[in-house]
Amino acid sequence: MSLFQSALDFLAGPGSAGAASRDQNDFVGQTVELGDMKLRIKRVIAEGGFAFVYEAQDIGSNKDYALKRLLSNEEEKNKAIIQEVCFMKKLSGHPNVVQFSSAASIGKEESDTGQAEFLILTELCKGQLVDFIKKVEQKGPMSCDTVLKIFYQSCRAVQHMHKQKPPIIHRDLKIENLLISHQGTIKLCDFGSATTIAHYPDYSWSAQKRSMVEDEITRNTTPAYRTPEMIDLYSNFPINEKQDIWALGCILFLLCFKQHPFEEGAKLQIVNGKYVIPQNDSKYTVFHELIRSMLKINPEERLLITELVNQLQEIAAARNVNPKSPITELLEQNGGFGNNGAPRASLSSPPTAPPGQQHPQRRSLWRP
Repeated sequence: MSLFQSALDFLAGPGSAGAASRDQNDFVGQTVELGDMKLRIKRVIAEGGFAFVYEAQDIGSNKDYALKRLLSNEEEKNKAIIQEVCFMKKLSGHPNVVQFSSAASIGKEESDTGQAEFLILTELCKGQLVDFIKKVEQKGPMSCDTVLKIFYQSCRAVQHMHKQKPPIIHRDLKIENLLISHQGTIKLCDFGSATTIAHYPDYSWSAQKRSMVEDEITRNTTPAYRTPEMIDLYSNFPINEKQDIWALGCILFLLCFKQHPFEEGAKLQIVNGKYVIPQNDSKYTVFHELIRSMLKINPEERLLITELVNQLQEIAAARNVNPKSPITELLEQNGGFGNNGAPRASLSSPPTAPPGQQHPQRRSLWRP
């Protein structure tokens, strides 16, 4: 699930909110050693049930990063975090995927939280796409070319995932997981739900097997973006990378029409593929058929990601647009290139810790 939720919709995870806040307060202002780097924790960017994302500065270079801190006292959760780091390391380097820097951990015996602690260091982006869009739309709808660039760059990130062997399925694609870099390009983030495992239900599946897969889906996906085959496992449609195509269809619909095609994850509407493209829309007609080709009930009828990228390239060529170029319309309303975004209004920076206070040295897990 996403840690980079919109400012009004952070994850409400399990556990003690009081304890989580204390951990958050304790961490800001401290110095953390991560491999060869010493990082000063500046502020909280986002938080979830067992994780926080901070802005952190490398004391040696003064470069700012995003530092994701995850706490865990369960072996299965530890494995999931390690898998997330493996996926990030494998996918890093693509221009539309958040750049991975390093990761480290300490055991619960060494941590002052009483839980195992994992740190994942990545590039710091300018902000969330949703926040940028809100500012642009105060002056009117986004241009068709801006929607084209946003969606094309998002699809390129998914194409990079699906090209891996075996394909990596994001499973939690949604607009909240799209960031804007300081260069003005889209960056896909949060691979905590990603998997390489596909399911192929058939009539031999027991009710228990279907229940286990249903529980896995519930843990790793967002209701409004779930596919018909996820909601109705008895349809016996494959549950594979085509679930990401459906989610991309929801994202494109949302970018065009400022509403989700399946508000609040209405199960019957999703299972029956019931959504309505506004009849009076003339601004985004070039995307109507693409939306239909992604939101097919049968996943085997949905476009492959390569087909989708190719069609977007044809649209871009016809409109004389470079779809890889910076999304200037968003940046013009948000301080231009390169500036750090201001802290979120809904988050206040906790008091800083005493100078010089440090956390234990983490064991390095991976470096690029």
